[in-house]
Amino acid sequence: MLPLARSMMSDVDTLAQRFLDDRSSLSEVELDAFIVALKADPEYAAKIREQLQLDDLLAQKLTLDRRNFVAQVEQRIADIGRGPNELHRQTADLRSLAAAEKNTTGRSKWWAIFTLALSALIAIGGTIYTVRFWPQPSVIAKVMEVEGPVKIVQNDESDAAEVDDALESGQRIVVPRGGSIRLSYEDGSWLQVRGDSAIVFDPQKEGDPKQIHIDRGEVVANIKPQLAGSMKFITPHGMAVAPASHLRLVVTEENTLLDVSEGRVQLSRIGERRSLLIAANESGTASHDTLQIRDLTWPYRRDGLSYLFSPLEQAAKEYKPLTVVRDVESRNFRTTPLEPRGEASLMEARWHYELNGGYLVANDAGPDIFHASRGGSELTLEAIFSPASMDQAGPARIVSLADESDEPDFALEQEGQDFMFCIKTDGETPPAAPPRMTINAADSPLHLTMTYRYGELIAYRDGMEISRSKDRRGSLNTWRSGPLTVGADAAGERPWRGVMEAVALYNRCLEPGEVARNARNYRLLAGRGM
Repeated sequence: MLPLARSMMSDVDTLAQRFLDDRSSLSEVELDAFIVALKADPEYAAKIREQLQLDDLLAQKLTLDRRNFVAQVEQRIADIGRGPNELHRQTADLRSLAAAEKNTTGRSKWWAIFTLALSALIAIGGTIYTVRFWPQPSVIAKVMEVEGPVKIVQNDESDAAEVDDALESGQRIVVPRGGSIRLSYEDGSWLQVRGDSAIVFDPQKEGDPKQIHIDRGEVVANIKPQLAGSMKFITPHGMAVAPASHLRLVVTEENTLLDVSEGRVQLSRIGERRSLLIAANESGTASHDTLQIRDLTWPYRRDGLSYLFSPLEQAAKEYKPLTVVRDVESRNFRTTPLEPRGEASLMEARWHYELNGGYLVANDAGPDIFHASRGGSELTLEAIFSPASMDQAGPARIVSLADESDEPDFALEQEGQDFMFCIKTDGETPPAAPPRMTINAADSPLHLTMTYRYGELIAYRDGMEISRSKDRRGSLNTWRSGPLTVGADAAGERPWRGVMEAVALYNRCLEPGEVARNARNYRLLAGRGM
């Protein structure tokens, strides 16, 4: 650059900046002075021309209706993906090309080559700008845990969910039976989507309330305070609006069930303005034609219930867990004693019975259970217990009825890690040995439910089916009247060691949905979460 006085250089820079900002900003005198300065310094003039070219080409490249704009952007994105070294290499090549042609004759040729090179550079720079400011899908949540082949579906494409995946608006999460996925939000909220479920993250902008569609299945949510507004869960039957709370939603074809353990959640039904406020330890139901609220209970329904030992309720006028049997004549429940024998004691802090070689007997309840079930062909036994060891000799009797011989009316047994349920029927063909359910040691108590209906015996653990047998047939006509025992047979033999929490006996076969709901309700009411 030719030497210039400091004051003149400062003036030229000021004129140049004003001219680049606004082409019409210079007066005629200032424009003439600016032209004289550029003629005096060709290199400075070249820089000004380059900036003008850059402004013009950048404007063209950022016009979306330009020909092959999308293809250009895709190519530049690919260049960017190869890293900064690739961009630096392309820039150096273009500079070399321009320098090689700079001294050739003919200003038009030099400017054509320079313009071509500059256009390519601007395409790269323009693409960087475009990619940087192009609208990006907002990240909704992050995957924390995955169990089973959970899928993330978007635009008819399906990928396996993995820990640390970022989930975006519009994506659909599909969880198979027996699987689960746990998701977390930046604000500390989390969701767990459990087996045979499908949910969709509704499109949302930054600052909008969280909103999820639940097509089917079970979702447990722990929601922290929401600055953008209460979180919304939309189902085929209604909508739950949840501020800070802990809740569970179970969506089936028939209805949407909402259980709340903390906070208050508003539940509404599609097509109805009325809504219900579901508080802690309450349950709401929304279907296509009903909207109702009730307290959470275990068992969820008591029709067909013939015997109940529950630590969740207190016996009338006694500081003991509830033990009742349904009176055959009045059909009402009446208190019935559950008497400890030997090394069996009530853990008063939790109202559970600890059995260390002793057992429990309900002599008074046996005849009523017998009369309620004999002649029928259905039965359900639900028991919540913790074995003292998963290596017990056996078969040790956990719960049994009329167990004064080797053939009780029914018996739940343990031998090592195997659990069996045998039931006596009047089937013509003697049944084979009861199927064995192998269960590994668990941190929480076992919740086993056994259901019998003519020709089918099903075992559930925590509300999920684990075994099914179709070789049991006949009614319960051959039953005998005898005591109900827990932890041994009626003679105190075949002892089982452990902690017995609860027992429920029904003279009907519970359907899978009710079995699962009972397991969920007990877990929540016992303080073990959702």
